[in-house]
Amino acid sequence: MRKLTLFIMVVTLLLASATFVFAEAVDPDLSGKSIGLVNAGPDDYYYKLFDVYEALAKDMGWEVTVLNSEYSPEKEISNVQDLITKGVDAIAVITANVYSAGQAAKIANEAGVPIFFVVGRPDEESTGGRVDGHVGFSYYNCAYMNGEWIAKNYPNAKVVTIDGFYGQGTAEAHAQGLQDALDDYNTGIKAISVGSGEWQRTKAIPVAQDLLASGREFDIVYVMNEEMTAGVLQVFEEQGIVPGKDKIILTTNGKEEGIEWIKAGKVAATAPDPPSLCAHLSFQQIVRYFKGESFERLLTVYSDLITKENVDAAIPWKKDAYFAGVETDKFEYDLAYYEAKMRERESK
Repeated sequence: MRKLTLFIMVVTLLLASATFVFAEAVDPDLSGKSIGLVNAGPDDYYYKLFDVYEALAKDMGWEVTVLNSEYSPEKEISNVQDLITKGVDAIAVITANVYSAGQAAKIANEAGVPIFFVVGRPDEESTGGRVDGHVGFSYYNCAYMNGEWIAKNYPNAKVVTIDGFYGQGTAEAHAQGLQDALDDYNTGIKAISVGSGEWQRTKAIPVAQDLLASGREFDIVYVMNEEMTAGVLQVFEEQGIVPGKDKIILTTNGKEEGIEWIKAGKVAATAPDPPSLCAHLSFQQIVRYFKGESFERLLTVYSDLITKENVDAAIPWKKDAYFAGVETDKFEYDLAYYEAKMRERESK
């Protein structure tokens, strides 16, 4: 009997060992991969996003090629073609245009190269291009939260907006989300667009100058990102307008500079969409893809509005500060957490 027991124990140990070795053997070796990153254009948000993406990839020992489309749909398509020719194992794109994104996706699909999108993505049904993975904040929700803040705090305000670059789908989502919130709360407010700053500080400056020169009455300006907000703040301060007192500014991003504006009372609220987190979640999708593991193919990331009351909850944008937060578990960054959060949010 003792011999039989010993035999069973030995067999069990051997099977356990064999299982471990087999698991190690079938786990794909991810070293030596190469990925291509296609940036939409010269925007601080996009640069910080790919800073984190590139750091994560290089930490895995991957070769990284970064190309910029300069907001040109044609260049975006040619960049994707160039990366396919180069023989990359996967491509991540911040799209310049939803149509070109669909064309780029179709080209990658036909070449058998997995293509992932960050921030915006193509309409798969209308373009025929299939996305292997997408991570993006709900920009509709970002603007909706700002609209809720207006409805609860200034339900009779006159509201104008300074918009981002149209054609990616992001600015369109902002505009719709803000107006829907104002309508849902029955404020009767109609947010009026006064121009596009194309997500850039320098291009938002003349829009803000024209707004003030026009004599249009307004109480609140919703600026669709903090890069443009910097330009608006500059113009207001040059014209003797005190932000937070004479006019109220709301925005989206939650980057380090924006958090300081909230602390100083210059900006009332911001909807966070940290590119650092967006990059990390997209990178985790690619890793899961390479490993053959399942994941939510189209992930929408939901966040909470930041005001003076919860300003310390902001996730850093800057690469070093972000990774320091990851090391100390200061915030949630795991893909599974945000997948579960999306499922919970969208089931309501």
